[in-house]
Amino acid sequence: IVSPSGVEDDCFIQAIDSEEYSIRFMPRENGIHNIHLKFNGVHINGSPFRVKVGKIDADPAAVNAYGNGLKEIKTGQKFDFIVDTCNAGAGALAVSVDGPSKVAMDCTEVEEGYKVRYTPLVPGDYYISVKYNGYHIAGSPFKVPCT
Repeated sequence: IVSPSGVEDDCFIQAIDSEEYSIRFMPRENGIHNIHLKFNGVHINGSPFRVKVGKIDADPAAVNAYGNGLKEIKTGQKFDFIVDTCNAGAGALAVSVDGPSKVAMDCTEVEEGYKVRYTPLVPGDYYISVKYNGYHIAGSPFKVPCT
C-alpha cells in the first residue's frame, strides 16, 4: 500500500478461504492510497487499486483543461475540450462560453472527467470560463480567437 505522500505502509492479510483474502490497513493520512495486489509477483487485473481515505475537498488546482476547443477555432464548426477532474476530489463543474454570439454547448462525462463541445457562430474572441467548486481552474478564463 502506497500512501498519498509516497510512503509504503504495511497491510494485514487474512485468508477467507482457499481463493479469497481480506486485506486491512491503517491509513495514516487522508488522500488516495494505491493498493498493489500481485499474484506470483505479477499485478492482478486492475492493480494498483485506488482507495480514497478521509474527506478530500474538491481541489480546483488539480483540474486542468486541454484540447482543440481551447485554441484557435472557426465559425460553424464543433470544437471539443476535456476538463480533467480525475485528481480533484468531488466537486461541482461550471463551464461558460462568452463571446460575440451565444454558442450551442453540451457536456458529457468521459473517463478523464468531462468533454465539452461547442459551436461558435460569429467570428471574434470567445472567453471560456471553467470553475470547479466555484473557483477558476488554472488558465481560466481561456481566450479563444475565432475566425
